[in-house]
Amino acid sequence: MARKHNDPEPTRYSSLILFLVCLISCGLVYAFLLAVLGTSYTSSVSKFESLALFEDDENGRLGGNFGGERKGCCDGIENLELWGAAVKWGSEFKFNSSEECCKACKSMCSGSDGPCLCDSWVFCGNRKACGSKFGECWLKKQKDGLAPDRHEVGQTVSWTSGLIFGKGEGIIGLETEYGTLHIKVANSIVQRAEVN
Repeated sequence: MARKHNDPEPTRYSSLILFLVCLISCGLVYAFLLAVLGTSYTSSVSKFESLALFEDDENGRLGGNFGGERKGCCDGIENLELWGAAVKWGSEFKFNSSEECCKACKSMCSGSDGPCLCDSWVFCGNRKACGSKFGECWLKKQKDGLAPDRHEVGQTVSWTSGLIFGKGEGIIGLETEYGTLHIKVANSIVQRAEVN
């Protein structure tokens, strides 16, 4: 029996085959362009260079700064005085720099998990403005590390302050329709948010 010219059988699979051929050729073109242009065409944002601002120290605490020299989380914020319960009195505890004061606070974070005994520090580093208080390093404990208690802020304040998070601290959860997204807030982000 001879085949009829209007038989639908040969055209039934032709649209599926045409779709698969187009899909495969688009994939090959994409792979070729990615291989040829891949390294020279990517932007600095796609390389996640901004994540290099933050790095964990030996105790797992995250630190960083935005621009300038990388000093970890011990850069602090000038003209800001944080309040809080004193862990170490500054009148008897003096240093030459805010970094040394910060490191003294960080050294009170013992162990690999849990809160630190000291989570904020305040240093008076302006010899002229501080007078006899020059070099004082006050180590403090905040009630809420993500919302520290500010005493004074502004150009008239001669203190430099900073925050320290222990491992597992400084983590916030954002509820989404897909679940909870946990984000560790960097010290410098919280500090700069407090000034504004």
